[in-house]
Amino acid sequence: MDLSVLICTWNNSKRLAITLDSISKCVISEGLRWELVLVNNNCTDNTDEIVKKFLNKLPLIYIKEPKQGLSRARNKGLKVVQGELIIFTDDDVRPCRDWIAKYWFAYKEKPKGFFFGGPIESEFENCNFDKRLLDFAPASIRGLNWGGEPRVLTNEEYFVSANWACPLNYLKVLGGFDINKGLNSSSRKLRSGEEADIMDRLKEKGCIPWYLPEAKIIHFVPTTKCQLKYIGDKLEAIGYEEANKYLDWLEHKLFLGVPRWMYKKTFLLGNAWLRKKLFQNEGYKEYLFLRRSVGFMKGLRNINRTSIKFNALKKAKLNILKIQKPEK
Repeated sequence: MDLSVLICTWNNSKRLAITLDSISKCVISEGLRWELVLVNNNCTDNTDEIVKKFLNKLPLIYIKEPKQGLSRARNKGLKVVQGELIIFTDDDVRPCRDWIAKYWFAYKEKPKGFFFGGPIESEFENCNFDKRLLDFAPASIRGLNWGGEPRVLTNEEYFVSANWACPLNYLKVLGGFDINKGLNSSSRKLRSGEEADIMDRLKEKGCIPWYLPEAKIIHFVPTTKCQLKYIGDKLEAIGYEEANKYLDWLEHKLFLGVPRWMYKKTFLLGNAWLRKKLFQNEGYKEYLFLRRSVGFMKGLRNINRTSIKFNALKKAKLNILKIQKPEK
């Protein structure tokens, strides 16, 4: 098998039907052997009925992952896919007609040491929202465009999960996605970071992120994701995961697992937000920066708490071994 498209879905049958129909219209390179692996992540809607309609239109492999969690569903898919190159996308997109062909051509040109990604244009369900929010929203909401020329991404630039691809052998070496990260409808808190995590691990192995401006998709964004609170929740989740990149901060003087100066910074952000909200009826920037800062602090606190537990367990284990060690 040359190429696999991997989609995970959860209770989104209406948009899934649009996505599958759009993929069925993609131009397929002559002789390309490909498959579309669809993972049902514990859906309770009519997803099964939608899938049946496309069994004769697509080389569809349909599997189920009953345990909730996007990363878990992707890992289930990675156990089934057979393509040399895996294209990841979501259940609410419309790719351009040459989408699959562009990825395959790029992979044939750069078969070793690269992973790939393309731009995303957002299609908003309802445009009746304050567009200023998009200045602070993550790329999964505002869209993604790294320019009009193919190039290597910088260390600060990432692809979005709805439109990227990687050789399967690299993903297997990494062991797949971290199931403790990413969306999980059974969790009471929004989590993210699984894509950035696996891309960082790819780069640590020497893989280069190569941008494909012509491998474009249109990504549907529901009204619920264009609201201040949701974007704040998303940025707090991003801040939580970002804490893992700054472990050296734990060497500062800490209070409840967080550097003391961060409390002052967060207080000032909160104060600035309240003043703008009360007197100018604004404060988007301050509120969203505040949420990201709060997420970062929570992440640091969790890391510190986990490290304390780990060190305590390690010490206890050494003491037990010392006690059990027979005297000479």
